Amino acid sequence: MGKALVRTMKSSSLLILAAALVPLLADAADSAKLISKSGDWESFTYNEKGGKVCYVASQPKKSLGAAKGRGNVFFTITHRTTDKSIGVVSVTPGFTYKKDAPVELDIGGAKFDLYATGDSAWARNDKAVVAALLKAKTVIAHGTPQKGDPVADTFSLDGFAKAYADINKACDVK
Repeated sequence: MGKALVRTMKSSSLLILAAALVPLLADAADSAKLISKSGDWESFTYNEKGGKVCYVASQPKKSLGAAKGRGNVFFTITHRTTDKSIGVVSVTPGFTYKKDAPVELDIGGAKFDLYATGDSAWARNDKAVVAALLKAKTVIAHGTPQKGDPVADTFSLDGFAKAYADINKACDVK
């Protein structure tokens, strides 16, 4: 595969995320709209149940222990104005997590435990995680699939602060 095709496929993967998230919400009135691309992050918005949803997303720059046949991997932070859920941090690892296995974020040396169900994990303290993300250069998500060895996905935080500011503005979050 040519390098240009690989770059095109990687950059279009975040657009696939936008398309994948919208159908999960049956009442979503509009499809996700790209707000901006900033470094390794993209920000999106769409309308849902009379309110706005805004989120940032990125894919890992490096994956260690990645299982064969693994799906798409995303790190997201989401605002939902209707239910006032702000800065919800989640990881979609591209596999189903092993039951009761730890899931952890390493952000500039600070460790944060996540709780996982199925194929997603969420931060227990969103505000603390976002504050750490705004100061760091990388975040490493550690998790174990149902079958296989532990996985470590490294996400660059290049552009995260701007992308996060863009969703704050789009969803009128202060």
